Amino acid sequence: MSGGQRVLFYLLSFFIPIVGIILGIIWMNDQDFDKKSVGKNCLLISIISIVLSCVCWFALSAFSVMPAFFTY
Repeated sequence: MSGGQRVLFYLLSFFIPIVGIILGIIWMNDQDFDKKSVGKNCLLISIISIVLSCVCWFALSAFSVMPAFFTY
């Protein structure tokens, strides 16, 4: 697997997490060590992307509600 393909799969995993989860599940069970490594990384990147988007969503929600508590 070339370096360009790895970067493409990692970017897809970050921006479209379901793709990374599917690639990770499929390639983690492969016998090829290279594909297994890329699969684990795709799965990890997808999980990090999901957690990061949830944290950002909660933070933006909190900041949008906060001005309601500071009325004069």
